[in-house]
Amino acid sequence: MKVSIFLAHLTELSAQKNVSLTAALKEAKKSGVDYLEIDYRNAHGREAELKSMMDGAGLETGALNAWFDFGKGKQPDLIESALDTAAALNAPQIMAVPGFTEPGDDEAIFLDRLAEGLNDLVGKAAERGVSVVMENFDAENAPYGRMKTCKELLSKVPGLGCAFDTGNFLFFGEDVLKAYDLLEKRIAHVHMKDIAYAPLRGEKGKTSVKGKQLYPAPVGSGELPMAEIVRRLYERGYDGLFAIEHFSAGDQLLYMRRSARWLKNIFR
Repeated sequence: MKVSIFLAHLTELSAQKNVSLTAALKEAKKSGVDYLEIDYRNAHGREAELKSMMDGAGLETGALNAWFDFGKGKQPDLIESALDTAAALNAPQIMAVPGFTEPGDDEAIFLDRLAEGLNDLVGKAAERGVSVVMENFDAENAPYGRMKTCKELLSKVPGLGCAFDTGNFLFFGEDVLKAYDLLEKRIAHVHMKDIAYAPLRGEKGKTSVKGKQLYPAPVGSGELPMAEIVRRLYERGYDGLFAIEHFSAGDQLLYMRRSARWLKNIFR
């Protein structure tokens, strides 16, 4: 199994444990992680530094996460810059967050604008041998976070894959297994985000659209059917990355170790 983790988690880990980022990267490798999910906003301009640390820890880039605002139009300069950063980090994939609605936006028009920008990104990325996926983001002003709207947007961008985030559908009160069935054929990347209904290490949590508090949990220890999701992916022949995700965890080191162990042992 190809396991990755968000670089932001390791940055937080280094602060929580008062260790260097280099030490946090090596701890990730020791825990069974081989790839990183890296945010363009934190990597741009320091690609060589990051690449050196990653090489020293034996880690590779799994995906470069890039945030766009395609609802307001195409962003050719940002696309080229993100692709340059992806190349510098040897990232085979860009995970795009395409934009967010503003009050008064017409959703249908907004989705068409996102599709136009995403098609532009997908085309330019393909020229460089980079694939593009889009996450079902957990925010009220991200309509593609809902399963049906996510599928609608994917249908408008044939070359776009789905970065299937297991925890984000719950933010909208949707069933993750129903979402999986709807989006299965387009899944090209997976964020393994489990959810707890109570804080495990004093976390603040996030309020869902229905008012329920959602808290980060080590993969396999929360409320979501993570084993069933992995089983379905394997039966389908999925061979992509499984990205550990637990933003705002009270103990990133503990969560990472437990999540990686669960992922590595699930089919043993």
